This record gives sequence, structure tokens and C-alpha cells, in this order.
Amino acid sequence: MQPAHAPSGNRSGPTIPGILVPPGGILIPIPGFSIPTHAHARTRYTMRCFDSLGNLKWEDGFWNRVMTSGLNKLLDATLKTGLTSPAWYVGLIGAIASDGAITSGAAVLTSASNPFTAADAGRSIIVRGAGASGADLSTTILTYTNAGSVTLAANAGTTVTGAKFAFDGRSASASGSVDNSASPAVFNINATTYIFGAFLADNSTKSGTTGTLYGTGINGSGIARAVANTDTLNVTVTPSITG
Repeated sequence: MQPAHAPSGNRSGPTIPGILVPPGGILIPIPGFSIPTHAHARTRYTMRCFDSLGNLKWEDGFWNRVMTSGLNKLLDATLKTGLTSPAWYVGLIGAIASDGAITSGAAVLTSASNPFTAADAGRSIIVRGAGASGADLSTTILTYTNAGSVTLAANAGTTVTGAKFAFDGRSASASGSVDNSASPAVFNINATTYIFGAFLADNSTKSGTTGTLYGTGINGSGIARAVANTDTLNVTVTPSITG
């Protein structure tokens, strides 16, 4: 079979960059051109906290990483098994541990709870009170040492022990995205605590460890957000895939 060549003379068919589409709709590749084949998946979270009177207390937003399990779910559903009316659930990220210890001017974070794995390197992390003047320290995990110790990408500004911390990775279509803005996920808070981020999963079990974790992210403000009894937290999720 001879290689295809672009037809000479005038053409009346539609055009696509790098492709000639002559009348009849047959695609004819032009040597030296290619079509991008990559896709970028991410999710935007917007959280709004209201007090019992309906007053806005704070708002936070962030982009999350789509986990490998989430990417595999997309591939499986699109190219293999398919999905029928999939159910996805929004969850909140609380403290992963409450025994974090780090020294001012140093970057080594330790925890007797042993929550770390080698896969946590590169993930965003918030350590309560370990920033400058006692603010929260927001950075990334630079290297994994062992289950009880990691090195962060930034030094602590305040020495802390017994600190709460959390990091990401645990816990109708238009313009390449879908969202729940018409009906945000609503959380009725019944205790005082801190929210470090949010995630999207296909299992609604609280603190569950089964199902698919699609994606997860840490507060874009870089601080753990306080919530109190009788507060209401609304979370809007907008997943997107772009080429």
C-alpha cells in the first residue's frame, strides 16, 4: 500500500491542525505533524464554612492531585468495563496524626504514630503551629526516611511537639469538567476540630479503607481551618480533564 499524501489543488473539507480532511471525511495525515495525545486530570475544591446563623466564617479553595487509583478508574471505565451512574462521595481530611515533632530551623518531622510511606515524598503537608511565630507550616514532604520520620522542603519556624498534621494522598459535562455546584456536599459539624483538606472517593464509609480514592488535596490557604459545633461546611467539587 502506498503512503497517503495530501491532495493537490483546492480542498473544500474541514481542517484540523496537522490533518487534511477532504470531502468525504477521510483523515489524511500530513508528514511532520502530530496530534497531542496527553491529558491532564485535576479537581478544584471550594469549601465555605458558615456559623449557626448562616454567616460566612471562612472560604478556602485548592486544586488536588488525582491519585493513580483515580487515573486507573478513568481508564477502566472509559476503555474497559464502563460505569453506569457512578456514585462519588466528598470527604474531609482531618489530622492524620497528633504527635508531630519538629524543631525550629530544622526540616525533619517525626511521628511516633509511624504514618509515613515512601509514596508520600512530594506530597503537600500542613503542620499545625510549626510555621513562623506559631503559624501553620505549609510545605511538601521532600524525602522519606522511615515510617516515623520525613524531611520537609522547608524548615520549621517554631518548635512543636504533639502537633497535628495532615498531607494529601490519604484519605452535566461542560468544557471538560463536571461539578456539584448545584448541590454542594454539606457537612453539619458537631465538634470543634480542624479541616486540612478534602478528597473524592467512591466509598461513603467514614474512615473507610476500601473503594477507589479518586483524588485528594490540602487547603490552598496553607493553614488548617477551624470548625466548631453547629457550623455548616459546604464543599463544591469540579473535576476536569484537559488535553
